[in-house]
Amino acid sequence: MKEYRFKFFVIFIFISFSFLIIRAFYIQIIQHNLYSKEVEELSTKILTLNPIRGNIYDRNGVLLAWNEKVYVIENYSESFSEKDIKTLKKVFSTITNSPETYIDKLIFQKKITVNLTAANIKQISNIKGLRVFEKYIRKYKDNTIYPIVGYVNSEGVPLYGIEKEYDDILKGKPGYQIVKITPSGRVDKVLETVESVKGKDLYLTIDYNLQKYIYDEMEKYKKPGSVIMSNPNNGDILALVSYPSVEPNLFSSGLSIQDWKKIIYDTKQPLINRAISSVYAPGSVIKPFFALVGLEQGISPEATVNCKGKFELENSQGKVIAEYYDWNIFGHGITDLVKSLRVSCNVYYYNLGLKLGIDTMSAYANMFNINEKTGIDLTGEVSSVFPSRSWKKEKFGSDWFIGETVLTSIGQGYMQFTPISILRLYNILATKGKYYKFHVFNKYIKNISGEEVHYEKKLSFSHNIKPIDYFTILKGLIEVTTYPGNSTNGGTAYHVFKDFKALVAGKTGTAEVTGGKSPHSWFAGFMPANNPEVSIVSFVENGGYGSEVAAPIAKKALEKYIKLKNNYKQQN
Repeated sequence: MKEYRFKFFVIFIFISFSFLIIRAFYIQIIQHNLYSKEVEELSTKILTLNPIRGNIYDRNGVLLAWNEKVYVIENYSESFSEKDIKTLKKVFSTITNSPETYIDKLIFQKKITVNLTAANIKQISNIKGLRVFEKYIRKYKDNTIYPIVGYVNSEGVPLYGIEKEYDDILKGKPGYQIVKITPSGRVDKVLETVESVKGKDLYLTIDYNLQKYIYDEMEKYKKPGSVIMSNPNNGDILALVSYPSVEPNLFSSGLSIQDWKKIIYDTKQPLINRAISSVYAPGSVIKPFFALVGLEQGISPEATVNCKGKFELENSQGKVIAEYYDWNIFGHGITDLVKSLRVSCNVYYYNLGLKLGIDTMSAYANMFNINEKTGIDLTGEVSSVFPSRSWKKEKFGSDWFIGETVLTSIGQGYMQFTPISILRLYNILATKGKYYKFHVFNKYIKNISGEEVHYEKKLSFSHNIKPIDYFTILKGLIEVTTYPGNSTNGGTAYHVFKDFKALVAGKTGTAEVTGGKSPHSWFAGFMPANNPEVSIVSFVENGGYGSEVAAPIAKKALEKYIKLKNNYKQQN
């Protein structure tokens, strides 16, 4: 019995072994081509070759955003030998004081980005399981351009500004490599390569020298705000400053938790683009708009009010139900439309607002598209608010009160504007009724032969302002900066612009805010007044009187514009 079992066991082993030999012969000889192909496919990998992003320049060729080469080390192994560790320490010691940190990241995170020399790369390439390849990190000129250019993150994904808005032009076309990978994860052989295509270079309408100068001027006041300058004849944005601004290189290089907390807990909120993404009571810079509405509704420019520094609102029985004050408690005396602009007389506009009524004012606001965005080619623009009966009913579920009309007439109450929407109104005044769409894109280089694709200006709005009405308002705006006198009859910005080389038409604004804070400071205008080539809005949060803060900033910005213009002419 035992002998039988032994024979059976031997036969079983023989048959099994024979089956294995036959199967091995079948796989290795008969099906060799099929299985070798499968193994070949398992050892190949397609690697994406990211394209180099196009550069961004200002209107004069100043480089604002570019690409800096770094190297990525990828780890495909689970651990390193002592010899490998020693080599890595030697390499990383040349670029950091803590090489162990880099090694730990390679082991646990499997990937690090570093600056390496050719010698470094050669040393690392000899370590099994490591792959080294090039990568480009986006670099930016400085924080002043953040509101315009925006940024890409550490993975090269555009998240804000021009980087996001024109990504299709800037990003280029990816390439690829088909490579053979060793069991340890190293690239053994490149089988095929299709090179990536670099993105196209982009040129903006911005003048960086002007942008930087304005930012530095705003920094002297240490208060949040915005200054925007444009060409009203084509919509070019020459400068768009939002203070303070965040450093975009932090995002593209890889933002640490500490840096992120520092940004989001900053009470001045540097991530917000105050030029287009925040709204504020406009105060008196809105008065030229109401002056235009009054003229078009038949209000005579010679009609006057006697401003005694206070306005009494009466009901239908003639009883005083509310009192509203002028910024000058002593009043401005007999005031017509031109003087109302010059001295910024609130009492004149209290009366004008009641004559027009909220329905007429809001109808003109709709006609001028005030509640709509300007359409600038930047991310994050919000709409302004010009209130109406229906707006209040929908927003608060209550009726409109006559006292709210009084406040609206001087740019207070529910009215909220972005600085760029104020600039839009002044561009309409500067061009006698036209608004060319704001834009920061100027051109891009289409191909290696240097063919350029330029922005074509777009007329977004047109309103026929009668010449007599236009020159009436223009006279008032010119007197704001040129008419000498005291607070009763002098131009509110005369002391700022009295020695200015060019003729400026403008308007100051001081917008009251709640909470016991200082009012917002505004100035808006254009120059030369008789043939405008540049417009400006200057805004400082809680800056105080417009004539004391916003107007001086605007003056310096316009002076810089003139100086740069003359310099460019001499260079050409």
